[in-house]
Amino acid sequence: RVALAGGTDLPDRCVGAALFADISGFTPLTRAFAEALGSKRGAEALLGVLNPLFDALISPAHRYGGSVIGFAGDAFTCWFDDADGIQDAEGIPDGDGIRASSRRAVAAALAMQAAMTEFAEVQTPAGTAITLSVKVALAAGPARRFLVGDPAIQQMDALAGATLARMAATEKHAERGQVVVSQEIVESLGSALRVETW
Repeated sequence: RVALAGGTDLPDRCVGAALFADISGFTPLTRAFAEALGSKRGAEALLGVLNPLFDALISPAHRYGGSVIGFAGDAFTCWFDDADGIQDAEGIPDGDGIRASSRRAVAAALAMQAAMTEFAEVQTPAGTAITLSVKVALAAGPARRFLVGDPAIQQMDALAGATLARMAATEKHAERGQVVVSQEIVESLGSALRVETW
């Protein structure tokens, strides 16, 4: 984000941890707001829920030295780079290979789950309660980074490679309220990671 704003070139190859967070319950929530208030007013009122929700989920990524790479509806992808010199707000230093970015990404994922408790049940304008939760998937390793788009219109940071494919495969195993990590994160974090289910 900082590099894009400052016009700084980013390396086209990087190593770190990728995090994918997907909100469950988003579709019934949007439908309930549209049915109660109409599509235009419902969308406007829904922002009063979604803006604080996304802020609560994205803040941990920034706090632990990550960047939001992109959004896809009710989900978003973050990257925690292994670049030397990064230190998160909790004092976890980077520069220790995949282990450091994995620690920061797992810490952010757990903080996202904790932040989600505030939004576990949302009241619709009609007075119905909608249950929301988030599932988070992580993978770590090398990635390719591309700057895509037209500078006169919009540019985006895009990531690709086997690490992102593993993250997507890991997400298929995640259920509501879970943080699921791929094998290399388990191996790199060792006893620092408490695994509840294999």
